[in-house]
Amino acid sequence: MSWRYLTDNRSWTVKRRAFRIWQLAPHRVAPMNEVQHTCQSCSTAFQGNYCPRCGQSARIGRFSFKTAFKLFLDVWGMGNRGMFHSIRDLILRPGYMIRDYLSGCQSAYFPPFKMFFILSTISLLISNGISFDTEEHQTPSEVTTETKGVMVNGKEVNDNVVQFFKKIPKYMKLAEEKAPTLLAFLMLLISSVPLYLFFRRCPKLPDLRFSEHVVALVYTSNMYSIYQIIADLIPFMSGIIKILSIFMVLVTLKQFTGYSKRRLFWYMFLAFLIISVLLAAFVGLIVYIVVSRENAA
Repeated sequence: MSWRYLTDNRSWTVKRRAFRIWQLAPHRVAPMNEVQHTCQSCSTAFQGNYCPRCGQSARIGRFSFKTAFKLFLDVWGMGNRGMFHSIRDLILRPGYMIRDYLSGCQSAYFPPFKMFFILSTISLLISNGISFDTEEHQTPSEVTTETKGVMVNGKEVNDNVVQFFKKIPKYMKLAEEKAPTLLAFLMLLISSVPLYLFFRRCPKLPDLRFSEHVVALVYTSNMYSIYQIIADLIPFMSGIIKILSIFMVLVTLKQFTGYSKRRLFWYMFLAFLIISVLLAAFVGLIVYIVVSRENAA
């Protein structure tokens, strides 16, 4: 074994350890600027990064392309907070970033719900406006399938009900193609209650509130959306990135809660089982009501 290999291996270990330390460290605000400034807007003399009178930054200089780009982002509501800083942390340290935000470090990160709607818009624009797929997709209303009657308690269920439930998978597929962010957010909201039963006493946040739990899930949805947008922009790696996005949901929840991989897996499985049972019961209730009304008629 060569000395160069050992050196490279140790270097990789050091870099991995440094990255791990960076992941765990909370966000650090830039140190206070002690240079004396004169605000160019209100002529107030001050020390620090921002003018205490009008709030203008001390780093205002000559107009540049960077300044123009920031003004362009301000039009879309992305220039006043750390949008790109939040995207970076959601990609590299999502669960730790969510914990930092809930712990009070909120000025450093982009607001979760605002970020969700911006990412939803970007996702829709990319999937609908910037699409290189020339194949025609049929909407659920355009798909015609032959259906057979479904018998419940010896009675045939109304054909409209059968058609509705048979179109649900097509609607889900269409939503996944056209609005993956909205679909992910809907699934997280549905799973929020059963997940909260397991996460409300998690090791890292033993007194987690349900409102904080929802914010964490919204940020998780934002992280998932970022990976989906990247997958749409890089079509030749789309499949790998989409699989990675699902894996990163588990990574995010593990970093956020502090649970072990095994315990988190079982909690996710139990939450999925609870949701499946509730959905099955809801569907069965609808079918029972329809059949009962037909029998009464």
